[in-house]
Amino acid sequence: MNRFEDKIAIVTGAASGIGRATADRLRSEGGTVVGIDRDPVDDVDLAIQLDLLNQDAIAPTVAQVMDAYGRIDVLCNIAGIGHFSRDEDETLERWNRVIGVNLTGTYFMSQACLPHLLESQGNIVNTASTAGTHAQPWSSVYSASKGGVIALTQTMAITNGKSGLRVNCVAPGGVETAIGAQFTPPEDVDLTLMTRIIPFERAGQPAELAAAFAFLASDDASYCNGIVIRADGGTMT
Repeated sequence: MNRFEDKIAIVTGAASGIGRATADRLRSEGGTVVGIDRDPVDDVDLAIQLDLLNQDAIAPTVAQVMDAYGRIDVLCNIAGIGHFSRDEDETLERWNRVIGVNLTGTYFMSQACLPHLLESQGNIVNTASTAGTHAQPWSSVYSASKGGVIALTQTMAITNGKSGLRVNCVAPGGVETAIGAQFTPPEDVDLTLMTRIIPFERAGQPAELAAAFAFLASDDASYCNGIVIRADGGTMT
């Protein structure tokens, strides 16, 4: 398939995990991919290092993409962080960091790309989580950030839909990525609560999630706007 031939796509979180797999998938289908991450990104057409907590650098980064290519057709907001924590142990610093990357970073990347995506009649695909659609233990800040991403996705879809912009999101369940190592249960908790989030047979693979991102970013999803595709192997059914 060449669904992204002549398309310019930005993928955040492109150094590893789902972001890496999505960048590879879009390139394999003919897309020109700008990979953005706080860590170095390989095997993309243009690599830019950016920490989404540095929100003042987001607009200049998007301007760099426009200088290089003159258009933006797809934005995949995949960069994310998270952790488990007892509510009584959570700190403002960690709260602000998770919200800053997962929600604030997603919004301001979208805002900076918005005029260019409206011009190209392009689309945005955000990253939610089953933590944002169903209860997940010890995840108040992470769940809040991902629930916010879902609300943001739906609101931007309605606000900009008549102007030709589509905004959708993917809600992964357990996936074998580096971010999974950030989720270590707190000490002395009821580990039976883990059964709420353990996949039936196996965790997902990044390439399986990349397929969902590629679908929503492509013209095959031209009538999808404001939706959440849950890709969790049926864990939350």
